[in-house]
Amino acid sequence: MTPRGSDRVRVAGDRIILFSRISKGWTARVPRSHLRSEHPGTAVLWDEQYFEVVAADLMQGGGVRYVLAAWREEHIFRDFKTYDDASEAQIIADYNAAMSQRKRGKVAWLFGMVLGHLPAPIQNRMANEYGISAPRMTILSTIPSLVLLGTCVWLYVDARLRMDASPVPFWLWGVAMFMFADSAVRFHVYMSQSRAMGSLPGSILYSILTLIAPRRFPFPTERGLGSFMFTPEEDQALRDRVQMRAPLFTLLSPDEQRRLAERYDYDYREHAFVPAAIILIGALLGVITMWMRLRGDGGISSVISLLVAGVLVVEQIIRLVTLQQRPVGSVLAPFVRLFVRDFL
Repeated sequence: MTPRGSDRVRVAGDRIILFSRISKGWTARVPRSHLRSEHPGTAVLWDEQYFEVVAADLMQGGGVRYVLAAWREEHIFRDFKTYDDASEAQIIADYNAAMSQRKRGKVAWLFGMVLGHLPAPIQNRMANEYGISAPRMTILSTIPSLVLLGTCVWLYVDARLRMDASPVPFWLWGVAMFMFADSAVRFHVYMSQSRAMGSLPGSILYSILTLIAPRRFPFPTERGLGSFMFTPEEDQALRDRVQMRAPLFTLLSPDEQRRLAERYDYDYREHAFVPAAIILIGALLGVITMWMRLRGDGGISSVISLLVAGVLVVEQIIRLVTLQQRPVGSVLAPFVRLFVRDFL
């Protein structure tokens, strides 16, 4: 049997002992016991022959010692590992990537107080790349705000005890309180949901960097959080637009409403009463407010507002009665036409 890469091999009877510097991820055979049946080890294809991993032991000097035996016919395997130059090259590449990730992860952990202010998708991406905890970076980034606020309080109290003016400027108090409130929200999210959350200043700064260098600082998106929808057909999209604007149609003139009913699937009875009631309630509140203001020191603007609200109250009462029999327009029709002129 020919070993691959830096591996060493030794044959002992019907067993093959393979010494590997890097773990290959193979699992050993689980022997039979009183509580469970025997479970074969990983199936390995080596030089066109299948072997079973009988044992896998860590060596004191580093590396793993695998003991392989010919695959037994009474066992069936659904998956196997190939032992060749290509698989060994992939294992070495994954090992080097993991070592590099571990080194970078230590640096990222040291700067967690700063990186924890970045948006949550960026923190989660860094966690996947460097093998660190995104929520832990978030909780570390809340420490500077506590230190800043505590320092401000300590300097203020010390100055008051010495009967001196506070050395902390007013703007610094504002920054400290804002950062403390932001950290309190993020701390609550961490404790209740155990997930990462960026700060408002960090998100704003990253957004600016995204606008300046979009390739170096991509927009913070995260897989699985986006939305997906099918593009509706043209007829369905038209019906949806008509349905959304149907309450506005009820304020147009009766002739315009009849044309809309002939052209689209529109029935004024389904949409007219709720808008009329809302306008009536709003106008009544306006009448009450303007009347109370006129009893005080209200001017000409209050008089005009009272008249407009009164007209709307009377009109909506008439409309609610008339709508029981036929469509009726409103004095608001000229304003409504600006928004629905494409349908007329």
